[in-house]
Amino acid sequence: MKKILIISKNSTLSKIFRKKSNLKNYDVFSHNELNQINFSNYSYLINFSFNPKLAQLKYNKKYDIDNSLSEQAKRNKIFYIFFSTRYVYSNKNILPYKETTHRLYPSNNYGKNKLKIEKYLKKRLKNKLLIVRLSTILYFELISKKKLFMNMVLNNLYKNNQIYFDISNNYYKDFITDNFFVKNLDSMINKKLFGIYNLSSGVPIYPDEIAKNIIMGYGKGKIIFSRKQRPSFNVLLSNKKLVSKTQKVISKSIILNYCKEIGTKLQYA
Repeated sequence: MKKILIISKNSTLSKIFRKKSNLKNYDVFSHNELNQINFSNYSYLINFSFNPKLAQLKYNKKYDIDNSLSEQAKRNKIFYIFFSTRYVYSNKNILPYKETTHRLYPSNNYGKNKLKIEKYLKKRLKNKLLIVRLSTILYFELISKKKLFMNMVLNNLYKNNQIYFDISNNYYKDFITDNFFVKNLDSMINKKLFGIYNLSSGVPIYPDEIAKNIIMGYGKGKIIFSRKQRPSFNVLLSNKKLVSKTQKVISKSIILNYCKEIGTKLQYA
């Protein structure tokens, strides 16, 4: 296999993959270095880059890096890996969310834009495309201004000795560890999977369960739920399709023990 081309040097997922993957035959470029790339040298392209404007605003082609990258992939017959999101699904608590199209009713611009990109990628690249719809990933990253779940949880605990939630604890989420994410991605590449897959645990866990175990590892802290809570909903992606291919599963105990490990790392940050 030729080298893997990785786009994005600074995204959280890119850093996690490069640190923990067993696949080491790759080159990495930022989204600003595309003119330096000889695409003919690669057989796989993994795009970890996504313009934050497409997470907030309506779709605009000038912010869409996947559009230009996928054209290069098609021209050079490169297999393309695109990371999508659970937000392409409806927020109506219809569970479990499957890798089908009949329940794709995004309620925010992030989900709408990801789904729009999914659709043209499928049309353009056909069976040389892997779409991975991700659930929430647990990882250790402290010094960051990113407004992602783990960044906010760890920064808040480290600076204020508390974990603050602006959502209700009545709704569960579908969490995976960064190790589980990388092992599955490695396996999908090695097995040359294509199509659409949910990468999830299939295990419902409440936010305070995550927080309690991080605090247990850290040794101190408290959990606060805001009185003014933004709307939330249960999230549980069906992972049966991917498990049938990779045979990789993760249990609730492994997930919560990993949260303790993250808390312990925070002691020495």
